Amino acid sequence: MWWGIAAWPVNSFVENNDFTGKTVIPFCTSSSSGLGESGDLLEEIAGSGNWLEGERFTSSTSESEVENWISGLDL
Repeated sequence: MWWGIAAWPVNSFVENNDFTGKTVIPFCTSSSSGLGESGDLLEEIAGSGNWLEGERFTSSTSESEVENWISGLDL
């Protein structure tokens, strides 16, 4: 994450893949920058898929916190 925007390699990945029929949940690790607009911008680049709100995790996030986030997703 760079100032709430996904790094350009992620953009390239999204541009070059078809997300039709897929649910996409952006997530990242970052010590300072949040997700910002990255999920919305990636969804726009993708043009397909069911994009849900993502989450940023810090380096101090525990495994159980990640598991709780995953189990709380409305899939």
